[in-house]
Parts: sequence; C-alpha cells; structure tokens
Amino acid sequence: MRFLVDSCISKFVTESLRAQQHNVIWVPETGYDPGDEILMQQAYEENRILITAEKDFGDLVFVYNKPHTTIIRLVATPPKKQMNLLETILENYSRELQENVLITASLSRIRIKYPSDEENH
Repeated sequence: MRFLVDSCISKFVTESLRAQQHNVIWVPETGYDPGDEILMQQAYEENRILITAEKDFGDLVFVYNKPHTTIIRLVATPPKKQMNLLETILENYSRELQENVLITASLSRIRIKYPSDEENH
C-alpha cells in the first residue's frame, strides 16, 4: 500500500509501515509541512492513504468538497499505540480502504464515513 503520513503521526508508524514493505512518505522527511489542503491533494494525486491526527481534513472533504483518497485519522492515540490501532484498521477494513473513506479511530472506537455520506453534509 501507499501512504502519506502527516507530521502529527509518530515516526514509529512510518518505520513500521516501511518494515512491512509499504511505500511511505512521512511529511517531516520532506523538509517542510505544506499544509493540510496540499497534503490532501498530494495523497489524492499519488493515490496514497493519508494518515493524520488532524480533524481539519474532514472540513476539506465535507465543507469544501475537495477530492480525496482514504483518510485515516488517529484520535487521542498515544504515539506508542498508533501503529497498533493502524494495524487493526489495515487488517479488518481492507475493502473499505479502497473506497476513499474517512476513518476516524481511537483506542475505543472506529468510525467509517463513505463517500456517499458526503452528500448529507
């Protein structure tokens, strides 16, 4: 899989995904953070799953109708547990990951919004 990992996500996630042979770009390694809208556009253009902790991406999708790939938002998850939560998502939601969904996940809950849900906002 191809991932774009936001700067608010632990480097451990990037290292773990790479160890599993995934193609990963971690924003801090690029030299600067270009901002949420550009990151989302880059993920879309490069067909990468965007991993973040920022909630602003939901506004870009639902309020501003920006095109997007799947976005995984890890909420209130300590850095050392981010990869465990991400592995749960990758193992249990492989079909959904292909559908440009928005996944909001915490240690106690995983919520998925499908592209068709966007029409309701």
